[in-house]
Amino acid sequence: MIADLKKKIEEIEKRKAAKALKADPATKEANAAFRALTKAVEKSKASSDAGLKRALSDAQRSLAEYFESKGMKVPKARKPRARRKKK
Repeated sequence: MIADLKKKIEEIEKRKAAKALKADPATKEANAAFRALTKAVEKSKASSDAGLKRALSDAQRSLAEYFESKGMKVPKARKPRARRKKK
């Protein structure tokens, strides 16, 4: 029982730290940059420039590793929401 409570306390402290980190303006900009990189990676799949694809993927991966190391969830790409067309 005490171990369970200690786990809950640790989780709450991690969430508190992540919340404080999210409030930082630089982190907000990093989230926006991550989303922009995600879009660029998707659009670069149509390109034949392998160096560009690799550079974008590497940048995205390094930001994702940073977010995970700080206990934040990696932002997902925003996709347009629309109803599916009926067949």
